[in-house]
Amino acid sequence: QKVPIWYASKLASRALRVYQTYANMMNARIRAQTDVANPFSFQFIRNLKSIDVNAFDDRGPCVVFASPGMLQSGVSRQLFDRWAADSKNGVLIAGYAVENTLAKEIMNMPKEVVTLEGRRQPLNCLVDYVSFSAHVDFMQNRNFITKVDPKHIILVHGQKDEMGRLKSALMLQYRQLPENKRPTVTMPPNLQEVKLKFTRRRSAKVMGTLAAERIQEQTPQEGERVKGILVTKNFSSRIVSPEDLSTYTPLRVGSVTSKLHIPFAGKVLTLRLFLHEMFAGVTETYQQSQDGNDNTVIAAEDIDVENSPITFGLYEQQVEVTMGKSKGTATVEWLASPVNDVLADAVVALLMHAQSSAASIRLTSKPCGHGSSDSNNMDNETDEPASKRQKDENGEDRLRLFHKVLLEQFQQVDAVYEGNKKATFEIQTDCGLESKTFTDGNTLLCTVNVDSIDTISGQDYKISVECADSKLATNVQDCLRNIAIATTPLGAS
Repeated sequence: QKVPIWYASKLASRALRVYQTYANMMNARIRAQTDVANPFSFQFIRNLKSIDVNAFDDRGPCVVFASPGMLQSGVSRQLFDRWAADSKNGVLIAGYAVENTLAKEIMNMPKEVVTLEGRRQPLNCLVDYVSFSAHVDFMQNRNFITKVDPKHIILVHGQKDEMGRLKSALMLQYRQLPENKRPTVTMPPNLQEVKLKFTRRRSAKVMGTLAAERIQEQTPQEGERVKGILVTKNFSSRIVSPEDLSTYTPLRVGSVTSKLHIPFAGKVLTLRLFLHEMFAGVTETYQQSQDGNDNTVIAAEDIDVENSPITFGLYEQQVEVTMGKSKGTATVEWLASPVNDVLADAVVALLMHAQSSAASIRLTSKPCGHGSSDSNNMDNETDEPASKRQKDENGEDRLRLFHKVLLEQFQQVDAVYEGNKKATFEIQTDCGLESKTFTDGNTLLCTVNVDSIDTISGQDYKISVECADSKLATNVQDCLRNIAIATTPLGAS
């Protein structure tokens, strides 16, 4: 071997040491060669340890493997600039050349090239291309796609012209198939989003009491909703009720109870007022503390209203507010869930607001000491449950709110109240929406009937409007109904 062969790459040198060390882990052919000599210990190829192009002796023939392969910089570019003008020299491009690089440019055999120093020189050396790459070529790609037979094909990471040629060949190949069996072939540019649709039919067995209830009620129909917990194991899915979860799976249903202690300097009367204003269906339970730990519900006639702890229940007892167990503190306790968490946040905000509002100051202030008929009447009213009194007051306030809103819209509105649950409003106006403006003292009369209805979730209102102008009647009815909805406390429904 008279022509020296060099490789100028520190990365190649480190990689060769790995191959030389672990040759026994290669395939059978390589392991057989190790019996003679290590196949990665080259006899005629040597490492150019000192990569100094200017000091390299190139007076005789030689072969140099140099990187990078795109000839943009480094040893390969320095050697190319040194040898490109001599027709005795040659350059072999091994593998794929990226667009807009020197390696891609010289494959088109230009007459001149620009060196790293910026000067132009003639390109007289031989330039050739050798397919020596770890990437597959056009034929290998097409054969692989044909064997896999995918539903979707996305072409990326390649030269645009070559990928376009592959896309055209694939579309021509699949044109003979029915349209519903052809794969989609796309060649998106960089940063373009590609959406793929995959259809998959998934089935699950309904088991336990959930299935028994469906059979007893009626034969299940297609499209009917089933509410339960979906459990998947080993690609098998089943739907069970929370009560049957421990029977059919190793899972257990757990719950989290949250408790907050909120500083509250107000009285029970203040808290009761605000809770009934905000929520419907508020329940009250008095308890008697035993040794500071156990709580027992006591009879109504034995209740010490001033000193006994009281618990307000909201949303069917899902959220509870307790006062009286510790001085200056209100306890909010609830079973954690998305709805209950929101309600608990509302209760905490209400407790903080109740201590600084004007209503709190009015309720906690002490009346004068002299007796009067009004104070005697108030003492007699305390025999009535506070929640009922509060409910009656709220009902009357809403009816008066309806009257106030109508007065802001119309000049003359007469109101007749029948207790705190029913009211009639007579509206007189000289113009309507469908009818024209009245003259000569004529007016349009509208009668509004508002009736309060007690429901499980709180109070609802039946609102009817009688008027010759149907459009005006509809607008008045919608306005009052929206006010009723906005002022009704939150209920459990």
